[in-house]
Amino acid sequence: MKNNSSLLPAERQQRILEILGEEFTIRSSNLSELLCVSEMTIRRDLDALEQKGLVERTHGGAVFRQERVAGKFHYQNSIEVNPKEKQRIAQEAASMIESNDIIYIGEGTTAAMVVRFVEPAMPFTIFTNNLGVIAEMENTTAELVLLGGTYSVTTHSLAGPLTMEMIRQVNATKVFLGADGLSLSAGLTTPNLEIAVIERSMIRHTRGQIIVMADHPKFGLVAEMSVAPLKHLDVLITNRKIPVDFQKDLEKMGVQVVIV
Repeated sequence: MKNNSSLLPAERQQRILEILGEEFTIRSSNLSELLCVSEMTIRRDLDALEQKGLVERTHGGAVFRQERVAGKFHYQNSIEVNPKEKQRIAQEAASMIESNDIIYIGEGTTAAMVVRFVEPAMPFTIFTNNLGVIAEMENTTAELVLLGGTYSVTTHSLAGPLTMEMIRQVNATKVFLGADGLSLSAGLTTPNLEIAVIERSMIRHTRGQIIVMADHPKFGLVAEMSVAPLKHLDVLITNRKIPVDFQKDLEKMGVQVVIV
């Protein structure tokens, strides 16, 4: 095996990708030590990798970026992924709901779970196309209004022109959205076109906080459809400490990061 200091640029960049694939993020200074080259060389490598769409630069290093290759979101499959982490995130999100709030809840299992943890007697109103919310209503006195539309088995939700028309009639105080992909450059993304269109409209018709919930595997993922740039978010709730540089960039955008 070659000494790291004698690697060709392409070999060194491949090694950087391997390191980022394991660590998700790393500082330029650490890469410089690991690969026995100057930080200037590392910065050039990271610039080259960013131009290829393989990493995202932060002020002090880089974050791994990967294109989502899985199929469309499927509600039932999502239930089984990181259930404890999703519960903690949903519980934190529920603490942000206040009396007489009018909230949108977007699609996905974490978003549906928020209702489970709200104070049972608290008066507030939910507008959602996420049918998973129905199963979470047992211990709450909140008013639930289902947005009309055509049922999708895959997303366990309602979508279509009627859904969009109803959203346009409501100005919510908060919106709670799950995340399929979360990236500094691409923002909040999803592989499902209908989800993207509906959640963009929910954001547009919310006069208060935009709250996004993302368990840690969603960071660095970029799906096909854009929902919103990260600078449009107010709060990001996640279950694991995120890279310092990533968090600093989010805070500069005005996004409050909450770790549970």
